Amino acid sequence: MGLFKKDSRSATNSGERTTRHSRGWAEVRSYLKSGETMRVLDFGATSPANINYLTTLGHSVYMSNVVQEATRPEWFAPVPADAPRGAKPEFDVDRFIAANFDFSGRDFDVVLLWDTANYLPPQMVPALFARLREVLRPEGMLLALFHGYLVGPETAFSRYQLTEGDDLILLESGNFPVLQIYQTRQIEKFLEGYSSFRFFLGKDNVREVLAVR
Repeated sequence: MGLFKKDSRSATNSGERTTRHSRGWAEVRSYLKSGETMRVLDFGATSPANINYLTTLGHSVYMSNVVQEATRPEWFAPVPADAPRGAKPEFDVDRFIAANFDFSGRDFDVVLLWDTANYLPPQMVPALFARLREVLRPEGMLLALFHGYLVGPETAFSRYQLTEGDDLILLESGNFPVLQIYQTRQIEKFLEGYSSFRFFLGKDNVREVLAVR
């Protein structure tokens, strides 16, 4: 089994614990149980529970916490001396993607992106989805969640812990703010090139998107 770690923190030592029903996870779980030796890319803080769940099904799991990584100052270009007053440093999208999305030739059957996109600099989100489309195998599934609000208790950055049922366990896992919310048309634009996708709207105003490569 393979394990690609971008963050050694375990979400089991994090803050508040909640649950949410997920139609998207229900369908991904069914797909994961339809075969063995799949590769799964799971975003967020390292989760021993998720590693154990997926490897018990006979799959390889690779983990990446790009939200934490994207806050590091080295990914922001210095503001030019002649820039207008109040100009903010530009996020270096190309360099970040090259450094954090090089999977050494691996591709994946399932990508569990969760709500990662909401916490990343907006200028890199289109490149994120383009790169994930490149590494997702034909007929592979991508599950992404999108918050409908910038602030509120439901926007707390959390580790999504897998379960045997249709509910996910959410464990607060950091103090990262939602940087951008996305409308349906924007999300559809991100998913151009996928063979199909479906939206599910939860009671917490979180939209789930299940895309098939």
